[in-house]
Amino acid sequence: MPGNATVTSQRAPIGVALLGATGSVGSSALRVLSRHPHRFVPVALTAHSNLAALQQQVSQFKPSFVGLVAPSAADVPADWGAGPGCLVEAATRDDVAVVINAVVGAAGLQATLAALRAGKRVALANKETLVMAGDIVTETARRHGGELVPVDSEHSAILQCLAGRDPSDVRRLIITASGGPFRTWESERIAQATVGDALRHPTWQMGAKITIDSATLANKALEVIEAHHLFGIPYDRIDVVVHPQSIVHSFVEFVDGSVLAQMGVPSMELPILYALTWPERVPDTGVPTFDPVRLGSLTFEPVRHSDFPMLQLGISAGRQGGAAPAVFNAANEVAVAHFLDERLPFAGIVDCVSAAVEAHGTMPGDSLDALLAADAAARAYVHARVGS
Repeated sequence: MPGNATVTSQRAPIGVALLGATGSVGSSALRVLSRHPHRFVPVALTAHSNLAALQQQVSQFKPSFVGLVAPSAADVPADWGAGPGCLVEAATRDDVAVVINAVVGAAGLQATLAALRAGKRVALANKETLVMAGDIVTETARRHGGELVPVDSEHSAILQCLAGRDPSDVRRLIITASGGPFRTWESERIAQATVGDALRHPTWQMGAKITIDSATLANKALEVIEAHHLFGIPYDRIDVVVHPQSIVHSFVEFVDGSVLAQMGVPSMELPILYALTWPERVPDTGVPTFDPVRLGSLTFEPVRHSDFPMLQLGISAGRQGGAAPAVFNAANEVAVAHFLDERLPFAGIVDCVSAAVEAHGTMPGDSLDALLAADAAARAYVHARVGS
């Protein structure tokens, strides 16, 4: 849970490092930053491998530092950072006060830890950081004075509803899920879903990996684990409900029975801005005006757990603790990659992840090295199971 400091009271524009600049969240973040040039300046940009898109961003924003995690072209500028280490380099620069971590996958963990050790605010859009090593990450923030502020719309909603209240005031958190592209499909049809089917998300425009996670509901499992670490709420007091319109981003029910919900049109730009300015709110013309009449009815449905077993599998891994969440996350990353490469059927994702958790979920998880070892074991296990 974030502390009480604010970074928006400084007079000069605040230096921002954006990790994962060319992805969907990164692109949204740059739109937000460009609307507030007197408050924020992107001084460091990194991307995984999209050289052309990164070059365009560099031309527009002229950051002081640029990094490419997986360069594949010989003509990468010599003064750019290269390799995975560029994420940590960008996140720990002296001219950076806020790090937006929009990296997809476990690769974002080390940069988050480095930024928190340096006492920076981390606007976290990288789910895997807290899923893999939630206790280590939150303890690092406490010990070194760093701040962890969520960017995911669901966790931003919870943060706004809590407004600094003590966890003892909370009866439960209710995280909403769009239901993904297969919300109305029968189980037999879901099992035969193609990559094209799974990438047709009805509400959000996201990268391929997170879109597949939305189709399996693995993303909601990751979000439940994140919420547990961010807000200190036990797993048995965190629920998930399907909300196809994606207008209510989360509910918080308090011990007296009162329920608060945060609502807004589906746009990542609002939670990104709030993570940058929290606890302040600043005017922003980029988010459409809320019109309840035009939006119409809001509906809610129970999760069909038998058709989307990844949700309960991930929550069970979170409850188990230790290395189990890291194994769940790593196995899911690899299985999704194989599905996207059409080497694994859609139904094979949960089969691979379940088997990996059973095989490696009890590995030690009491240190970062142990968690990284469990992560590597799970990845190797799924690769071997698929046959690569």
